[in-house]
Amino acid sequence: MVLITQSWKELKDIMSSYVGIVRSNVRLQRALDRLWLLYSETENLYNTTTLSPQLCELRNLITIAYLVTRSASMRHESRGLHYTTDFPDLLDHREETLM
Repeated sequence: MVLITQSWKELKDIMSSYVGIVRSNVRLQRALDRLWLLYSETENLYNTTTLSPQLCELRNLITIAYLVTRSASMRHESRGLHYTTDFPDLLDHREETLM
């Protein structure tokens, strides 16, 4: 349980520090790298221990965090609440970020 609690805290820190309101490509890439490590550790834990609702929820949260971060890295403009320092301008048209 301590490992799950610590990973949960680390996930919150990653998302608030690197994928917050103000973003940059470097910070998003750093978040993706750290999410990969967290995912690997959690998958190892998932495969070697008894399943619990907390562990399953952590896996789901890591997946959602990855999707949010990946989507943010694909957006090449600042729009709405989120500001990207690498792309500070609002485009004349909306870009599709769904693939």
